[in-house]
Amino acid sequence: MNWITPFTLAPGDRLHTRIVHTALVRDLYRRNRVPVLIHLAFLGFLYLVLREQLAAPGWLRWLGSALALAALGRVVLVFRGAQLEPAMRRPNPRFALFTGAAAGFGLLLGGVVLAALPHLYPGRFLLLTLCLVGLYSLACITMAGSPSSYGATMIPALGSLALAGFLRPPPGMGYLFSVAMLGYMCALMATAFQVHHSLFDTLVLTQRLEDLALRDPLTGLRNRRYLQEFMQEETPRVLRRWLADAGEALNRRSISLILVDLDLFKRVNDEHGHAAGDAVLLQVARLLKEIVRKPDLVLRWGGEEFLILALDSDRVAPPLIAVRVHEQMAGHTFVLPGGQTLRQTCSVGYAIFPFHPERPEGLGWEQVFRLADESLYGAKDKGRNRLQGILPGPGDPDAAIAALQAPDPDFPKALAAGLIQIG
Repeated sequence: MNWITPFTLAPGDRLHTRIVHTALVRDLYRRNRVPVLIHLAFLGFLYLVLREQLAAPGWLRWLGSALALAALGRVVLVFRGAQLEPAMRRPNPRFALFTGAAAGFGLLLGGVVLAALPHLYPGRFLLLTLCLVGLYSLACITMAGSPSSYGATMIPALGSLALAGFLRPPPGMGYLFSVAMLGYMCALMATAFQVHHSLFDTLVLTQRLEDLALRDPLTGLRNRRYLQEFMQEETPRVLRRWLADAGEALNRRSISLILVDLDLFKRVNDEHGHAAGDAVLLQVARLLKEIVRKPDLVLRWGGEEFLILALDSDRVAPPLIAVRVHEQMAGHTFVLPGGQTLRQTCSVGYAIFPFHPERPEGLGWEQVFRLADESLYGAKDKGRNRLQGILPGPGDPDAAIAALQAPDPDFPKALAAGLIQIG
């Protein structure tokens, strides 16, 4: 069991585990901004109740000082929680930090209650009980990101009241107060689990809906909308690693973009029907996923076009991947719904990001994708069933970047000037 949540995701949702856990922890920090300030106000009330005892030397004074520091530390932690994400990208360390701070606050508060018990006459004890019950009833909702965090802070604090009621039963109540307090703690935990379960289900449903929006309904592959979101996060990481790496350019890790277009695919639909066309597209999707490595991505770009993103590939990878795709596609036998078979060729265009090793930040990934797209059209213009790529040439890198950044670059002129080369 993961401590962030006692619930596990269904097999089909397990790809979203980290996203859901991150959302739960982020919600935990966000919801507790007001409650941690209320805790500070509660400490002011506690000081008024125990002012004389807290001023006198002894354990109660030390516990009170430690409790105040713990409360201030929680305020800083909660309000700076968003700034922890870049340093702690996984949700578990941030959750452990929050839960540890919450548990420390609960333990110290429980210690103060027990240490102050000899100095509390019944009226003040019941007033303190009402405040603590209200405080942790509010926390039952605000700490719904994880019942573990809630239990870690609630059980020591309210448990100290139950123990205090057992050690010094309020007049006329006997041990009934302790029994009632234990029952109330169980009710709070049950409520916390229910609130958390509702939040968990909502987050999982949200991820399912987003997943549907980012997948092609026929092939199950990611779509172009997913590419936009993925590359917005991936390209800064690639550029950071590229600029920090002082090794040979050929050994630096890049992203290969390979566009695959099925040749004359309209004939399949016209001659065999759309069901046959769908069957071929499904088989192409499976074939491409078998060709690439496990971390690489295969997307349906639209119609009969597919896109392969080979992540963390070296600089010589694009033409090698393109050749493998072209050969295996040409050698594959596609089976149609009626049992008929056919062969299907493809045209392939490719490029690599970062494009120029001497100016890695010169072209954005969208511009590099345009180069792959231009390569694909070049391969189709030359008769289809072939592959072509655009790679950096031996010419001036600044001139190459300037030419390719233009809205309508003159590829033949750039090729003649050695700014680019056809792979």
